[in-house]
Amino acid sequence: MRRTRGHPLGDGLNHGNAPISTATIPPLEILEAAYPIKFREWSLRQDSGGVGENRGGLGAVYEIELLEEEAKAFIFGERSKFAPPGVVGGGDGALNKFSYEHQNEFKSPPLASKMVNISLFKGQAVRLETPGGGGYGKAYKRKIDSVLNDVKLEYISSALASSEYGVVINEEGEVDEGKTFASRKKIRQTR
Repeated sequence: MRRTRGHPLGDGLNHGNAPISTATIPPLEILEAAYPIKFREWSLRQDSGGVGENRGGLGAVYEIELLEEEAKAFIFGERSKFAPPGVVGGGDGALNKFSYEHQNEFKSPPLASKMVNISLFKGQAVRLETPGGGGYGKAYKRKIDSVLNDVKLEYISSALASSEYGVVINEEGEVDEGKTFASRKKIRQTR
Protein backbone atom coordinates (compact mmCIF):
# COMPACT_ATOMS: atom_id res chain seq x y z
CA MET A 1 0.00 0.00 0.00
CA ARG A 2 1.30 3.44 -0.90
CA ARG A 3 0.98 5.78 2.04
CA THR A 4 0.99 9.40 0.92
CA ARG A 5 -0.37 10.75 4.20
CA GLY A 6 2.06 11.49 7.00
CA HIS A 7 1.83 8.83 9.71
CA PRO A 8 3.15 8.18 13.23
CA LEU A 9 6.38 6.66 11.88
CA GLY A 10 7.28 9.28 9.28
CA ASP A 11 6.48 11.45 6.30
CA GLY A 12 4.15 10.42 3.52
CA LEU A 13 5.52 9.00 0.30
CA ASN A 14 6.37 11.66 -2.30
CA HIS A 15 4.72 11.12 -5.67
CA GLY A 16 2.85 8.19 -4.20
CA ASN A 17 -0.13 8.39 -6.51
CA ALA A 18 0.31 7.43 -10.14
CA PRO A 19 -1.73 9.52 -12.60
CA ILE A 20 -3.34 6.26 -13.74
CA SER A 21 -4.97 4.43 -10.85
CA THR A 22 -3.12 1.29 -9.71
CA ALA A 23 -0.46 1.84 -12.37
CA THR A 24 3.26 2.24 -12.22
CA ILE A 25 4.81 4.97 -14.33
CA PRO A 26 7.28 4.00 -17.05
CA PRO A 27 10.24 6.29 -17.70
CA LEU A 28 9.15 9.40 -19.58
CA GLU A 29 11.52 8.54 -22.44
CA ILE A 30 9.47 5.37 -23.05
CA LEU A 31 6.25 7.39 -23.12
CA GLU A 32 7.76 9.99 -25.45
CA ALA A 33 8.97 7.23 -27.81
CA ALA A 34 5.58 5.49 -27.82
CA TYR A 35 3.33 8.54 -28.20
CA PRO A 36 3.54 11.91 -29.99
CA ILE A 37 4.14 13.85 -26.76
CA LYS A 38 6.94 15.69 -24.99
CA PHE A 39 7.20 16.21 -21.24
CA ARG A 40 7.92 19.86 -20.52
CA GLU A 41 7.89 19.13 -16.80
CA TRP A 42 7.75 16.11 -14.52
CA SER A 43 8.59 17.17 -10.99
CA LEU A 44 7.56 17.11 -7.36
CA ARG A 45 4.95 19.73 -6.48
CA GLN A 46 6.43 22.09 -3.90
CA ASP A 47 4.26 22.86 -0.83
CA SER A 48 1.64 20.25 -1.80
CA GLY A 49 2.07 17.90 1.17
CA GLY A 50 -0.03 18.69 4.21
CA VAL A 51 1.95 20.27 7.04
CA GLY A 52 2.53 18.28 10.19
CA GLU A 53 5.01 16.78 12.61
CA ASN A 54 5.28 14.25 9.81
CA ARG A 55 4.35 15.99 6.57
CA GLY A 56 2.23 14.56 3.82
CA GLY A 57 3.94 13.30 0.70
CA LEU A 58 4.27 15.69 -2.20
CA GLY A 59 2.17 15.47 -5.31
CA ALA A 60 3.69 15.73 -8.77
CA VAL A 61 3.50 18.13 -11.70
CA TYR A 62 3.21 16.86 -15.26
CA GLU A 63 3.15 19.21 -18.22
CA ILE A 64 2.77 17.31 -21.48
CA GLU A 65 3.01 18.91 -24.94
CA LEU A 66 1.30 17.50 -28.01
CA LEU A 67 3.63 16.88 -30.99
CA GLU A 68 1.05 15.82 -33.58
CA GLU A 69 -1.47 18.02 -35.36
CA GLU A 70 -4.54 17.45 -33.18
CA ALA A 71 -5.76 15.30 -30.30
CA LYS A 72 -8.55 15.17 -27.72
CA ALA A 73 -7.74 15.18 -24.01
CA PHE A 74 -9.76 13.12 -21.54
CA ILE A 75 -8.50 13.31 -17.95
CA PHE A 76 -10.33 12.23 -14.82
CA GLY A 77 -9.22 12.51 -11.22
CA GLU A 78 -10.31 12.90 -7.65
CA ARG A 79 -9.38 15.30 -4.87
CA SER A 80 -10.18 18.40 -6.92
CA LYS A 81 -12.83 19.60 -4.48
CA PHE A 82 -12.03 17.89 -1.17
CA ALA A 83 -8.38 17.91 -0.11
CA PRO A 84 -6.65 14.80 1.24
CA PRO A 85 -7.21 15.25 4.98
CA GLY A 86 -4.55 15.65 7.62
CA VAL A 87 -4.93 13.79 10.91
CA VAL A 88 -4.13 14.44 14.58
CA GLY A 89 -3.75 18.17 13.87
CA GLY A 90 -1.95 17.82 10.53
CA GLY A 91 -2.84 20.01 7.57
CA ASP A 92 -4.66 18.91 4.44
CA GLY A 93 -2.74 18.11 1.27
CA ALA A 94 -3.08 20.30 -1.82
CA LEU A 95 -5.98 19.78 -4.20
CA ASN A 96 -5.66 18.05 -7.57
CA LYS A 97 -5.50 20.54 -10.48
CA PHE A 98 -5.95 20.05 -14.21
CA SER A 99 -5.44 22.69 -16.88
CA TYR A 100 -4.85 22.93 -20.60
CA GLU A 101 -3.02 25.42 -22.76
CA HIS A 102 -5.18 27.74 -24.82
CA GLN A 103 -3.88 30.90 -26.52
CA ASN A 104 -0.59 30.81 -24.57
CA GLU A 105 -2.19 30.52 -21.13
CA PHE A 106 -3.43 27.64 -19.04
CA LYS A 107 -7.16 27.34 -18.42
CA SER A 108 -8.99 25.06 -16.01
CA PRO A 109 -11.81 22.88 -17.34
CA PRO A 110 -15.42 23.65 -16.31
CA LEU A 111 -15.48 20.60 -14.00
CA ALA A 112 -12.46 20.67 -11.70
CA SER A 113 -12.01 16.88 -11.66
CA LYS A 114 -12.62 16.18 -15.34
CA MET A 115 -11.20 17.27 -18.68
CA VAL A 116 -13.51 15.79 -21.29
CA ASN A 117 -13.09 16.13 -25.04
CA ILE A 118 -10.69 19.09 -24.83
CA SER A 119 -9.20 19.84 -28.27
CA LEU A 120 -5.44 20.21 -28.30
CA PHE A 121 -3.33 21.24 -31.26
CA LYS A 122 0.35 20.80 -32.01
CA GLY A 123 2.47 22.68 -29.47
CA GLN A 124 -0.28 22.93 -26.83
CA ALA A 125 -0.05 21.12 -23.51
CA VAL A 126 -2.02 19.73 -20.60
CA ARG A 127 -0.86 20.29 -17.03
CA LEU A 128 -1.66 17.95 -14.16
CA GLU A 129 -0.83 18.79 -10.54
CA THR A 130 -1.56 15.77 -8.38
CA PRO A 131 -2.65 16.17 -4.76
CA GLY A 132 -0.31 15.90 -1.82
CA GLY A 133 -0.99 13.68 1.16
CA GLY A 134 -2.37 15.04 4.43
CA GLY A 135 0.00 15.78 7.30
CA TYR A 136 0.19 13.98 10.65
CA GLY A 137 0.39 15.89 13.94
CA LYS A 138 0.98 19.56 14.71
CA ALA A 139 3.37 21.29 12.31
CA TYR A 140 5.20 23.19 15.06
CA LYS A 141 6.32 19.83 16.51
CA ARG A 142 8.30 18.93 13.37
CA LYS A 143 12.03 18.80 13.99
CA ILE A 144 13.70 22.02 12.92
CA ASP A 145 16.41 20.10 11.02
CA SER A 146 13.70 18.24 9.09
CA VAL A 147 12.06 21.52 8.07
CA LEU A 148 15.42 22.95 6.97
CA ASN A 149 16.13 19.80 4.96
CA ASP A 150 12.69 20.06 3.30
CA VAL A 151 13.53 23.64 2.23
CA LYS A 152 16.95 22.62 0.90
CA LEU A 153 15.35 19.80 -1.11
CA GLU A 154 12.71 22.28 -2.35
CA TYR A 155 9.90 20.13 -0.93
CA ILE A 156 8.62 23.24 0.84
CA SER A 157 9.24 26.95 0.38
CA SER A 158 10.94 29.05 3.04
CA ALA A 159 7.67 31.02 3.25
CA LEU A 160 5.77 27.84 4.24
CA ALA A 161 8.55 26.87 6.66
CA SER A 162 8.03 30.19 8.42
CA SER A 163 4.24 30.52 8.30
CA GLU A 164 3.27 26.93 9.14
CA TYR A 165 6.26 25.34 10.88
CA GLY A 166 7.56 28.48 12.59
CA VAL A 167 11.06 27.89 11.23
CA VAL A 168 12.68 31.10 10.00
CA ILE A 169 15.46 30.61 7.46
CA ASN A 170 17.84 33.49 6.75
CA GLU A 171 19.33 34.57 3.41
CA GLU A 172 22.31 32.24 3.91
CA GLY A 173 19.93 29.27 4.07
CA GLU A 174 20.44 28.70 7.79
CA VAL A 175 17.93 28.62 10.64
CA ASP A 176 17.61 31.89 12.55
CA GLU A 177 17.33 30.34 16.01
CA GLY A 178 16.08 33.45 17.82
CA LYS A 179 13.31 34.20 15.33
CA THR A 180 12.41 30.51 15.09
CA PHE A 181 12.06 30.20 18.88
CA ALA A 182 9.78 33.27 18.98
CA SER A 183 7.75 32.15 15.97
CA ARG A 184 7.18 28.63 17.30
CA LYS A 185 6.21 29.98 20.71
CA LYS A 186 3.60 32.24 19.09
CA ILE A 187 2.25 29.38 16.95
CA ARG A 188 1.94 27.06 19.99
CA GLN A 189 -0.09 29.72 21.80
CA THR A 190 -2.47 30.40 18.91
CA ARG A 191 -3.06 26.98 17.32
